[in-house]
Amino acid sequence: MDQGAYYEVKRHRMMTQSPQPLTCKLGFAIPQLVDRAGYRDEYIKVMKRAHKGYHKIQDEFPEVGAYLVPNGYMRRVLLTMNFREAFSFIQLRSAPNAHFSVRLIAKKMAEEIQKVHPTLGSYLRSSQDETWQDAEKLVGEIIR
Repeated sequence: MDQGAYYEVKRHRMMTQSPQPLTCKLGFAIPQLVDRAGYRDEYIKVMKRAHKGYHKIQDEFPEVGAYLVPNGYMRRVLLTMNFREAFSFIQLRSAPNAHFSVRLIAKKMAEEIQKVHPTLGSYLRSSQDETWQDAEKLVGEIIR
């Protein structure tokens, strides 16, 4: 997920979150709205500038480098939760007013739960207005 999505995900306290350090190694997302607005080239330029600054500081001050990483950069996070929290998370974060990159995560979680536990999965309340594939299109392209 991108760092912006993680800010929303980490607000859920009924789960264990194991994030890897925030770096520039996994690349960044170009949201579809940025692309449609005509700011793709400028956005990439600024993200790459932040990437260069990150590496300059990271070498000398490893703990400080993450402060230069913009929210569009990707990071890995392992989320461990019980069904009660999954139910709540999916219901809240798959709603149309949720951030598009968080909706993608919630939709994928719902699909995986339904595959593994069809009976429990049938109780999930996930917005049916879009699929995770639709939400993924809004995240746009990932530049590595």
